[in-house]
Amino acid sequence: MREAGKEEKRLAEEKDSFHDGVPAICVVVDGGWSKRSHKHSYNANSGVGIIVGRATGKLLHIGVRNRFCTACSLNIPADKHDCFKNWNASASEMEADIIVEGFVEAERVHGIRYTQFVGDGDSSVYPTLIQQVPGWGHAIHKLECANHCCKCYRGSLEKLVQDNPSYKGNGGLTEKMRRRLVSAARCAIKMRSQESDRRVGIRLLKADLKNGPSHCFGHHDKCSPDFCSTARDRLQSDNITLEVQTLEATTNDGGESTHDQVTCKFNLEVGFSIIYPNSIKHELDQHLFVQIADICSPM
Repeated sequence: MREAGKEEKRLAEEKDSFHDGVPAICVVVDGGWSKRSHKHSYNANSGVGIIVGRATGKLLHIGVRNRFCTACSLNIPADKHDCFKNWNASASEMEADIIVEGFVEAERVHGIRYTQFVGDGDSSVYPTLIQQVPGWGHAIHKLECANHCCKCYRGSLEKLVQDNPSYKGNGGLTEKMRRRLVSAARCAIKMRSQESDRRVGIRLLKADLKNGPSHCFGHHDKCSPDFCSTARDRLQSDNITLEVQTLEATTNDGGESTHDQVTCKFNLEVGFSIIYPNSIKHELDQHLFVQIADICSPM
């Protein structure tokens, strides 16, 4: 891990990335528990947290928290075994404690600071870092993990139909439609993260995410041509119409009649037969992502 830290430090210096004279880098953080659970239970006996350098993909810090020791439970004397119990608080606090430990030790161990990190959308790590990292915690900036954003979005959709069963009907939020909504959001994030101008990418991503439900339900009047094939075909049809009209005007300039003139029309209502209730649209709008600027950052 020390070698990984040296490599991250060198890359930061080459990029002239510093915070108060100390090389500053971006890391990826995550945690896991011995017992699988999502938004319930939180009673695992063991948890692990890691910090990985974003530039190198190499491990910079790892920590383990245990609330249980088998030897102790068997009444084996403390001087007769290595006790691995090192945690008495709740399981939900394990990840944050490990990550804070890694951030605090970063400058001493590696000679660098983690001023940016990519983490879970529902994690409590960020506010804990700001409060507990001495000196420079206020300078830490969080980048939202796109995978967790989409996971939270799907979770919100599932809760929406659970609370409103009538939304599941034909033409509404069926399971297929819920998957499609999340897929559209994921595609938008991936596409806009490639924009060379980050401000433009953020603006386009914001529009794509807000327009996602309309796009998936068949309303493409606000879709971007580079994201939606229907909008792209419409744009091409509009261009053909303009070219044909220009040709007709040129042909008729001398007063001569033309035969078999081609007329191109594009009916904006075609294909829009699936209409979803305004109540669903309102609810979807309430569940769209809010950390748009963060998740647009290229991964």
